Amino acid sequence: KSLRMTGLEVLMRWKHPTMGEIPPDAFINFAEAQKLIVPLTLHLFDLIIRDAPVLQTVLPPGAKLGINIAPGHLHAESFKDDMRTFKSLLPPDYFQIVLEITERDMLNHREASSLFEWLHNEGFEIAIDDFGTGYANYERLKRLEADIIKIDGCFVRDVLNDPMDAMIIRSICELAKVRNLEVVAEYVETQAQLELLEQLGVHYMQGYLIAKPQPLWQLENKKKGL
Repeated sequence: KSLRMTGLEVLMRWKHPTMGEIPPDAFINFAEAQKLIVPLTLHLFDLIIRDAPVLQTVLPPGAKLGINIAPGHLHAESFKDDMRTFKSLLPPDYFQIVLEITERDMLNHREASSLFEWLHNEGFEIAIDDFGTGYANYERLKRLEADIIKIDGCFVRDVLNDPMDAMIIRSICELAKVRNLEVVAEYVETQAQLELLEQLGVHYMQGYLIAKPQPLWQLENKKKGL
């Protein structure tokens, strides 16, 4: 409603010296297959810690930092220690870390409930990413203690032309309201989409209309008006 930036999603990109830009799906899927996703995520944590002082000049206190967490890391024995260490090295009480977990990759209910409870006790928020594309999603949502739903872009791209997409988004927002969850719409590219999504009950927008993926220095320059 305020049309202000209140957070960002951290994205990993790989610019190879000879092959150029490597698509994230390619190297992330490879990392998962080769059991390298944990060190890759820890590398991302190190980059965030390094950039935190600059991020403080760009984002207001309490801003959300969304970070994608792979199932291979959730299952890792080191996960809890990794999260505690990461949080301890960030500026205290400045950012709200949101762990984005893809619905398709979610743990079984018993494991997820226990882990989600631990994460909440440690001060993390949990977002269900790509919501609506997995299995038994409404049933999961009734049981799991998440904080945020991120509606998958497949429902957003054609929402102006497909009444079914609008109906699905409205139903997700109504369910989220009952559960006191925040809703984020991904892949918002036009003002008309934004206005309709707000009417349907979406709280936050993410997509090219707001900003394209960009390095931190570019975001910093925009903040300075350069």
